[in-house]
Amino acid sequence: MKFYMITCVRGHAGNGKNTDIKFAIAAENMVHACKIAQKMPSVKHTRIVAYGVEITETEFLQYRQISAYDRYKQGRRR
Repeated sequence: MKFYMITCVRGHAGNGKNTDIKFAIAAENMVHACKIAQKMPSVKHTRIVAYGVEITETEFLQYRQISAYDRYKQGRRR
């Protein structure tokens, strides 16, 4: 199992607006990780994944400490 950081286009940000949201995903390969990320809630399903990168298990575990949705909300407050 490998670990990936997948960045997707997030919808529901207003008319014609969008933002990115990152997910840490464990999968067999990058293609499978992208398919998992595209099915996550609030991701624009009509768009392809923005980008992805392989990460270490330590980075994966650190990133999974906080939900991607909570991390997104914290970033908007700043």
